[in-house]
Amino acid sequence: MPAPKRAIVLSGGGARGAYEAGILRYIIEELPKDLGHPVKFDVICGTSVGAINSAWLAATIDQPTFCVQRLWYLWRTLEFSQVMRPSLSSAWNMARSFLGLEMGPPDKHAHHLGGVLHADFFRKLIEEELPLDNIEQNLGRGLIDALTVSTTNIVTGQTTVFAQTARYDLPPWTRDPRRVAIGGPITANKILASAAIPFVFPPVRIGNHWFCDGGIRQNTPLSPALRLQANRVLVISLLSEAPNPHPDAFDPSPDAPQHPFPTPAVMLGKLLDALLLDPIDYDLSVLKRINGILRRGEELIDGRSFGSALNETVQRYRGQGYHIVEPLLLRPSQDLGRLAQEFASQVPDSFWGSRLMATLCAPAANRVYEDNDLMSFLLFDGGYTGQLLDMGYSDAKNSHAELLTFFQN
Repeated sequence: MPAPKRAIVLSGGGARGAYEAGILRYIIEELPKDLGHPVKFDVICGTSVGAINSAWLAATIDQPTFCVQRLWYLWRTLEFSQVMRPSLSSAWNMARSFLGLEMGPPDKHAHHLGGVLHADFFRKLIEEELPLDNIEQNLGRGLIDALTVSTTNIVTGQTTVFAQTARYDLPPWTRDPRRVAIGGPITANKILASAAIPFVFPPVRIGNHWFCDGGIRQNTPLSPALRLQANRVLVISLLSEAPNPHPDAFDPSPDAPQHPFPTPAVMLGKLLDALLLDPIDYDLSVLKRINGILRRGEELIDGRSFGSALNETVQRYRGQGYHIVEPLLLRPSQDLGRLAQEFASQVPDSFWGSRLMATLCAPAANRVYEDNDLMSFLLFDGGYTGQLLDMGYSDAKNSHAELLTFFQN
């Protein structure tokens, strides 16, 4: 029986990405003690901030201790004032463009256009910290089989998956013209493009086209891992599981309490949730349904005949057949939006970032908005991201048994 092909899928969520780094540290440092061998990710897939973490993992997995400890340090020592640098001229030009007015003179660097924040911090981080050339060496050593980062092509509207494999060869991808895969080295620009949240960070030019966050149209964040034939998929979600039923479920009665009108920050935060976080749960539900169909079909009909007949039809529409995939989902044990709101409320007023956050992200004065999703995306400060690192490590520890099963042959 062939060894399982394992993939890890790291999703987007801005500052929430520190949670992924906490999980990775536990997996790489602690699991080998019980496994008896290092963990191996055959396929590494990232979108948005997950693209940064994914590229780091792919480039440094040959030095596992350095890989997780340095990533942990970089996330824990973030300074809000260094990361969140407003691009006033770009914001002014965006406002004029929305109003149909002639744009003013751009920033001296064209890559600042199109976002209210500079991306200099992340560009410098990727170019100076990430040994991107080492990805090819790790592929050649067989430490990984593939790395993908997902972006959105603003010109064509296509989800564009940039994939680096040992021979730059890719399997059949999809018949859907809205999604394409391009083989080749993963560069700093491709990573930055995947993490470019629209209107927050500027889009990135690759070739003659402009690209931004891959979470916008990547309605199937699991897709790259499945296309690369992974049959065990570890998914790290950055959205905590909502309580059921929701304590503020809709009440149509006329005596029900009225909620205040949501602020733009509240609405933008929920929009980012829908674009970057929610699709993972939908994808996993589809995956479970397909697994159920395949298993039931094998029970009722000769397994080989059923699978062959089904995939003969599926390939005409999908480009590839289906196969059973065992998923493992890890997600935050606490609400990250609420955690961000609590952190911001405790920092001193002298911290200029708290004043900016209060202006941009403060929710309405009502407990129904006591979480702050937008702030949790933008709070690139070591005080907050350090809490997410610790939570990720703890949540992975609590899933130790499931993780051992996932990495065992």
